[in-house]
Amino acid sequence: MNERRKTFGTDPGSADDLGAGVFQPRPIARPDPDAARRVAREGGYASDAQQLSSIAQRRHRTGRTSQLNIKVTADHKARFTALADSMNVSLSVTFERALKALEQSMRGES
Repeated sequence: MNERRKTFGTDPGSADDLGAGVFQPRPIARPDPDAARRVAREGGYASDAQQLSSIAQRRHRTGRTSQLNIKVTADHKARFTALADSMNVSLSVTFERALKALEQSMRGES
């Protein structure tokens, strides 16, 4: 514990010296942009913004922006998920339909 703490690279040529003073970074090898475009074109990839913007957006806008996180039993979750799967709709659509049905039953509608 009384031995003096050695610092990094203070004594060049000693066994503790890692040669950090003579370190020279290698140059970064950058690919040829024309070659990259050529390979992309040959592979069928779009290489410019005009081609990319012509791709149709697949995301369906639902207008749903809020989350509702509730704790349920595993059985209720399985039943709810199975119900949505049997109707081939999302969980949010299933929730909306269940909410509408509950409101109608509370008003006495059928």
